[in-house]
Amino acid sequence: TSSASHYRTLIATSIAVYPTVSLTIIMSADKVTAEAVKEEIVGKLVTPAGNACPLGVRLAWHSAGTYDKNDGTGGTNGATMRYEMEANDGANAGLEKARDMVVAVKTKYPDMSISDIWALTGAAAVEKTGGPKIPVGLGRVDQTDCTKCPPNGRLPDATQGAQHLRDVFYRQGFNDQEIVALSGAHTLGSCHKDRSGFEGPWTNDPTKFDNSYFTNLLELEWTPREWDGPLQYQDPSGELMMLPTDLALIQDEKFKPFVELYAKDQEAFFKDFSAAFSKLLSNGCPASVMKSMEAMA
Repeated sequence: TSSASHYRTLIATSIAVYPTVSLTIIMSADKVTAEAVKEEIVGKLVTPAGNACPLGVRLAWHSAGTYDKNDGTGGTNGATMRYEMEANDGANAGLEKARDMVVAVKTKYPDMSISDIWALTGAAAVEKTGGPKIPVGLGRVDQTDCTKCPPNGRLPDATQGAQHLRDVFYRQGFNDQEIVALSGAHTLGSCHKDRSGFEGPWTNDPTKFDNSYFTNLLELEWTPREWDGPLQYQDPSGELMMLPTDLALIQDEKFKPFVELYAKDQEAFFKDFSAAFSKLLSNGCPASVMKSMEAMA
């Protein structure tokens, strides 16, 4: 077998016999396996029927974004969105499609946890759409029941403003710069009225990961859309949209400088997004996940 767990067993046995063998070698199998799994994931997300990479990012993000640093609950470890208690959170509407897409990956790699697969799905989707490399360690452990599901309501509410963003992200251990960097994930995808209630894309190419979300925020005029849905903003063409939490990034004096930085420097955005998204996917995970990630670097 080519599974990382099998390699670990073999190498750990070797280390017991030959103590001078580097422990880092144990994790070398993780890198090989992670890349193979990401390739498999991309094959499920990108098909002749379309490109579901934005949905893959959302799956990983929403799985991770429930983390609470105060009690260690939530986060990617456990893959608790498999259970109705978390799956039925309104913020997760439509994500059953993404979860179903990667079921076959678990079948092919049975030794890998679903929570590792979901984390790798987010990384693979960002990378496939032209974004930065996202470091993801392995070693998450799936929960066997719903008792560890975080309470609903921990994910961002797009109808809110800057203080709400800080409440949600500070709870996870992020600062203002990281909040803005992570918000840049809105460069991908579109809102769907039957899921979030909102409608439309943030950028002209919703399957390309770049800094156009930030340039659009600064360079286009945003006015409230007159329609039968919740408050959202539209550009002069009426084709692009922004949410109240998006506009908060340029209305808040501490957030705005980071928007300006990322609008003019895509490399800075990629660097900061990679670090913040990797942190998001690692929050609340076993220490072995961080060790695995460090060994893959």
